[in-house]
Formats: sequence, structure tokens, C-alpha cells
Amino acid sequence: MHRAKLQVYPNKIWNHRNCSFIFAVLFNNIVKPMSKKITEVKDQNTEQLILSAARSVFTKKGFAAARMDDIAQEAGINRALLHYYFRSKGKMFDVIFQENLKSFYANFLEILSTDLPIRDKIRSLVYSEIDTLLERPELPLFILNEIARNPDNLDEMLQHVEVHSFFKVFVQQMKAEIAAGNIRPVDPRQFIMSLMATCIFPFIAKPMLNKVMGISETEFKKVMLARKEVVSELLIASLEK
Repeated sequence: MHRAKLQVYPNKIWNHRNCSFIFAVLFNNIVKPMSKKITEVKDQNTEQLILSAARSVFTKKGFAAARMDDIAQEAGINRALLHYYFRSKGKMFDVIFQENLKSFYANFLEILSTDLPIRDKIRSLVYSEIDTLLERPELPLFILNEIARNPDNLDEMLQHVEVHSFFKVFVQQMKAEIAAGNIRPVDPRQFIMSLMATCIFPFIAKPMLNKVMGISETEFKKVMLARKEVVSELLIASLEK
């Protein structure tokens, strides 16, 4: 930061010009940088506020029925400010979809990269997926609705997420375990589908399950916490020779 050197003259009378100079130095070196930092924080907070509101509206209404006015109202801002951050509903949706997809697969590659035995990796994958869904229960329907709405755009969406890498690595590790005789021969693709289905289905069917089983929201969470071990043991048992 540039620091202006001020000389003090004891016998000099400080006139209007001197005061203006000092004020300009202080403003440029202290006030403006502080103002810039405050504005940047405010901008980041506003963008996150908008994305949070959009996520809620898209989840409730779907992409087609959601309107920019709905998102602005949910965020508590005017439409002009909404357009300043996001020019279109489509751009906003793309950002949210990418975030959601990344959240869904966030820890999977990290788990596969560890030196854990395959059974422990499977348990960790199950725990990670159910924990994510407990935090973001709207994720499965949100992602599935978008895939159904725009299947032709799926390849482009997946380019920014390491889903392909996860499946490729998982299949390779499963085949290596089978070749080593550590697990019985199974189709890795079938196994991945079973893992995903047993974790995701209860969250998709939650309204029906709550009604049929007569359980509350709190009880549902308890059931899903217990389900982490139930699913893990079920999947691991399917690999035993």
C-alpha cells in the first residue's frame, strides 16, 4: 500500500488546501480499501443468498414452473438485483445443478484413493452417501428431475463433475479384488446400482414411507442413521464367497 510522506511544519498555518490533501491521502489509502473489502463480502453473501433461494424454488416447483420473480421474492431482493447477478434462470440453474452433483459425489473418489480394504471402502461410501442425503434430502429428486427434463444435456453437465472417474476407478478396484480371490465374482455395474439404489430410494420415497410406516421426520432421520450399517452389511455380505 502506498504511504504518502507528510512533513510537519510547526510554524506553518494549515489552510484549506493542506486539509484537503490530508483528507485525500487518508481516503485513498484507508477508506477506499476498507470499502472495497466490505463490498466484496456483501457481493458474495448476496450471491449465496440468491443461490439458496433459487435452490429452494427449483426444488419445490421444478425448473419449468419456477419464475425469476419467485426466486427474488424467496431471497427478499428485487428483480433488478437478481438480474445483476444472474442474467437468466437457466444460468442460475446450471450453477445449482453442478453444485448439487458435486455434493453428491464429493467424497467418493477420496474414499477410493485410500488404502482401506474393499469392504471398508464400501462401508465408507454408504456412510458418506447417506450422510450427504440427510444434510441435503432434496438432492436426489432435484438431480433426477433435471436428468428427465434435459437428458440430451447430461454429457455437458457431467464434464464438470468427476462421476466418470469414480465409476472407472471403482470398477477397476472391484475387478482387482475379484482377480485376487478376495470377493466372489460380481458385475461391478450391478453392485454400484445396488449401492446407489439402497441409499437413495428412501429419500425419494420419503413422503410415501412416512405415511405408510407412520413415522415422523425425526424418526425418519433415526431410521436412516441406522440404515447406514444395515446397507453396508447387506452389500458386503453379497461379496462373500
